[in-house]
Amino acid sequence: MTAYQDHVAGRARWATSPRGPLALVNAQHVDHAQPVWPVPGTWAPAPGGLTVTAAAEDGVVVDGVSVDGEVLVAGDGAVVPSTVAFPDGFAGSVSGDTLRVWDPASEAITRFAAIARFDRSDAWVTSGRYTPIDGLEARGSVLDAAGDPLEVAGHIETAFGSTTVRLVAVRSAPFQGSARLQLIVQDATSALPEDDPGSTYSMGRFLYLNDPGAAADVELDWNLLVLPPCAFSYQFACPIPPDENRIPVPITAGERHPLDTAGHVFH
Repeated sequence: MTAYQDHVAGRARWATSPRGPLALVNAQHVDHAQPVWPVPGTWAPAPGGLTVTAAAEDGVVVDGVSVDGEVLVAGDGAVVPSTVAFPDGFAGSVSGDTLRVWDPASEAITRFAAIARFDRSDAWVTSGRYTPIDGLEARGSVLDAAGDPLEVAGHIETAFGSTTVRLVAVRSAPFQGSARLQLIVQDATSALPEDDPGSTYSMGRFLYLNDPGAAADVELDWNLLVLPPCAFSYQFACPIPPDENRIPVPITAGERHPLDTAGHVFH
């Protein structure tokens, strides 16, 4: 299997995994004591996460211990985030003041067929020049899905034919131990009708590349453009590409849309 084939197979596995985007069935903001669909317990805000109040017969398990009373569920910002299990295979995680509920047998996973993508082409492997900056210099110019500023790492200048662009790169979570940069981009395919064979998801796509750690020439393999989680589920919000990353040419490479078993775009 080539590296590209491995990438394609890995993306399908990610989409349908127990913590993949198709498994997320609810992401509920908790600002007062309340139930959360479709799981048991009463959930309330607390420093560092949420609390859950449940009886032993409810079947809520936090960090391997059955809940019978009130328990703190540590959020993903904690040194050791809590693990949460519910009956029927459901799982939970806390992000800020939001409880995320995951169903590894969700209806969305059942009807998922494939990620539509353009054919791979060496023509879409281009070169660019990365120039790092102090993250504080441009903090706030790129926002994540929650509206919080991402750390800007630098700029990447590249060309599409006669069109030169200077893209904003943000720092991404490490992958397999390597530091990565992330480009959040839209291009001229992003706004086309979803039934057009040249279209891509309207809110944009992501491209990841290794962080060279200093000014350097970099390779941009646009065949590796991927869909954001929000392309698969309304439970995710989409980050907004900055103006600099709205590329005025069509990039007919990478992922296009998630498709169901009837060949329809998920949403």
